[in-house]
Amino acid sequence: MVPTLIYLVVLNWIDRYEKEPWTLMLAGVVVGGVVAPLLSMAVLGLSGRGFQLTPSFAPRATGADPVVALVEELIKGGMLLGLIFYVRDEFDDVVDGIVYGAALGAGFGAGETFLFAIGGVSLPASTLIRLMVSGLDHALYTATFGAVVGYTRLVRSRNERWLLIGLGLATAVLLHTLHDSVPAILSRVLPSGFGTISVLSSIIAELVPLMGILTLLGAIGWAWRREAAVLRSELLPEVQSGVISQSDYDTITSRRGQLARTSQVYRKLGVRGVLTVRRLYATEGELAFQKRRMLIRERHRPSETSADELRAQIKGLRERLGGAA
Repeated sequence: MVPTLIYLVVLNWIDRYEKEPWTLMLAGVVVGGVVAPLLSMAVLGLSGRGFQLTPSFAPRATGADPVVALVEELIKGGMLLGLIFYVRDEFDDVVDGIVYGAALGAGFGAGETFLFAIGGVSLPASTLIRLMVSGLDHALYTATFGAVVGYTRLVRSRNERWLLIGLGLATAVLLHTLHDSVPAILSRVLPSGFGTISVLSSIIAELVPLMGILTLLGAIGWAWRREAAVLRSELLPEVQSGVISQSDYDTITSRRGQLARTSQVYRKLGVRGVLTVRRLYATEGELAFQKRRMLIRERHRPSETSADELRAQIKGLRERLGGAA
């Protein structure tokens, strides 16, 4: 659970402008760490592959079996779609998909490695290290699928959305299969006298998640720029109407600006003021995305009343800060 909690902290940092509730992120971890592994074990057991889950770096009786990757990614993908359907009113874009997908995938990695670790296997130090980081692989696979699902929120055609969802799931399966299969493939392709085969195969196998992580980082950067543009366009009228201050508008898309303002509030109001100003930024971000949902959604469109409630909350938070900010 330790690396999983670290992943959640990182995901919370990635979700810059409209943070997902911790309760939902933890729900994703629980679904990924309990429900998905149990279903995977049941399906694999019924297929004759044994009622067990084995991390990709550990010896497996069936070898590098692509069916294992297919089953695990299909079940995780189905769980993720169910979670997204549950939070569909708050689910907006690529970053949301990455956050929920990575949380669910990290939970699955934790459940898988826990089941492996309690199996009575003697674990050398190198394996313990791999156990600590293997959850990152599953987080990558499911986050990749989540990013594609998040992107489909921008696609109006229903058929195109489902096509992209299918391709996203296939990509997650491919990444998982390549990572698991590369060492076995190299052991057959390279000469038996090749002395560094295990080292080379491990390096090449790890290039798969590395390239995936770099791709996700690029997607996050693109999504950040898009989200910042949404905040600037949707909050400008709120500045003109007096709901949001000019200083809020100037700093809401700048981490440096937010840090400077938070430091200023801390000197005057202490920790209570810091918590208030952080909640203020979060509520302003929620207002911006709520207005955007009202503008572009054809289904599940929020009401104007919800936006008015957020405006009232912003005014209340500004009154609590007084002249501190």
